[in-house]
Amino acid sequence: MEVNKFDFLGQISADKLMPELERASTRFHVTVAWVAIILDPVFALTDYFNIPGDWKTLLVMRLVVSAITLTTLLTRKRFKTPSFVVALVPFFLISIQNAYVYAVIDSENLLGQNLNYMALLIGAAMFVLWRWYYSVFMIGVSALATGFFLSQNALVTPDYFFIHGGLLLMAVGIFMVVLINTRYRLVVREIRARLALRISNEAIRMQADQIKEINENLEQLVHKRTIELENKNKALEEAAFINAHKLRAPVASILGLVNLIRTTDSANDLKQMSVLLQDSTEKLDAVVSEITRTIEGSAKGD
Repeated sequence: MEVNKFDFLGQISADKLMPELERASTRFHVTVAWVAIILDPVFALTDYFNIPGDWKTLLVMRLVVSAITLTTLLTRKRFKTPSFVVALVPFFLISIQNAYVYAVIDSENLLGQNLNYMALLIGAAMFVLWRWYYSVFMIGVSALATGFFLSQNALVTPDYFFIHGGLLLMAVGIFMVVLINTRYRLVVREIRARLALRISNEAIRMQADQIKEINENLEQLVHKRTIELENKNKALEEAAFINAHKLRAPVASILGLVNLIRTTDSANDLKQMSVLLQDSTEKLDAVVSEITRTIEGSAKGD
């Protein structure tokens, strides 16, 4: 199937798209990592008031999450880690951390914990740029971990969990998947449009260069043809001058001598006129040769 050379979007291959997408998403994912590194330990203050019996354990978990995230962030260039991994690591670890909270939290603080979890999902929806199946994977992991730790907490029943923010948490999770996928597709579309514009500008530049080269060659060709025509005209002018001046004299002499030869019977006169005729013929031959050289010189100049 022939590809339309003007279909610039169709000319954008994955090897051109992915580096641009990586550059565009890196700043978002690095921001996510730094936010997780700084803010996750800060939320230990809420653990101190909401989960006084286990806040120290959670503080250690938060510090470990920050340390692992910082290590991933600082070594990403060395190991050529894709930027989405820089966001995936803290998202995954904080999701497990938040799920663990459901095992130790009491029913009174359940709604606040669900709101905290929603903040994580909304923050991810605002900054993360990756394919939809990474979002589905993270929601699946979070749901399984949350279900497991909730089953370890006798103070919170499934009904109580869903009534006090659980259903809203699930809705926010779905919203996160949809929003990240929408933002991802918009960014990809914008990058493809930008690359297509770049290809279009390059094609225009190349066409302009080709037109310029054609114009330059045309100017040279016109200049060459002009010189040839000028040479031919000059040769024709010289030939016309020779015809008008130099050629007429020997022709007139020959015609006159021929008429005289017809009217005389004197052998002596015929002999003299023969000599004169020979001389006029040689002059005519010289003039014809000169015309020939002039025309040939014009032809060699083509």
